[in-house]
Amino acid sequence: MPHPKASVPASLAGSQATPNGHASEFEGLPAVGAVFSAGDTSLSHHFCTASVVDSPGGDVIVLAAHCLSDPANGSPTPGPIAFVPGYHDGLQPFGVWYSSALLIDPHWAANSDPDTDVAFAVVHKNGDPSARIEDEVGAEKIAFNQPMPATVGVVGYPAETDKPVSCLNTTKIFSATQAEFDCTGFPDGTSGGPLLRGIDPVSGLGTVLGVIGGYQEGGDTDDVSYAAYFGTPVKALYQAAAAAGVTPASPSHS
Repeated sequence: MPHPKASVPASLAGSQATPNGHASEFEGLPAVGAVFSAGDTSLSHHFCTASVVDSPGGDVIVLAAHCLSDPANGSPTPGPIAFVPGYHDGLQPFGVWYSSALLIDPHWAANSDPDTDVAFAVVHKNGDPSARIEDEVGAEKIAFNQPMPATVGVVGYPAETDKPVSCLNTTKIFSATQAEFDCTGFPDGTSGGPLLRGIDPVSGLGTVLGVIGGYQEGGDTDDVSYAAYFGTPVKALYQAAAAAGVTPASPSHS
């Protein structure tokens, strides 16, 4: 199935940082979407961001672990989620996809270790469990143990708006295990948003090097965001998700 074309802002697919370093609203990318609770049947409140990543089963998304559970703040048990790729203005252009498996690093599950604030989910379409999300919206590549700094475009869904925002900038090395991304306009809800290298100007697809999360669960202000390094432990977690997604399971919501 041909991948859908995307409305990609010129700056997001370019090589120059976004002017003034401020995120701006746009219509979104097919492979990036908003995250809702699976129990929110009216899809009235999205609280995080996720993106589709290439996998053998074609049904894996990546987001921040703190979007699913936060042991350090009293929320140890992850609950099923609904993912709406390409969401904007209340529209669901590619349907609603529900999680059938959630994968979180044991170090996050134990103590909210910021270096493991990455999670994967296997998702299936409501009413059509054999559908593969990757076939419908495409998928980002995913890379591990990549050098930093890197020029990346970042997309996220602010919790209080119905359009995603985007910004392009070069990451900074915050620590050996954390990258820093400086762009204003990334408030609550943008957690889990992908840091994408080499975004194609037509498809909007790139390579995920990290997701908003990690230190301060992604940042205490709207102006500075963080991302845990995609090293060997994240690669192992991705491989577990990819294996879980090869055999479709029943969606958690019907």
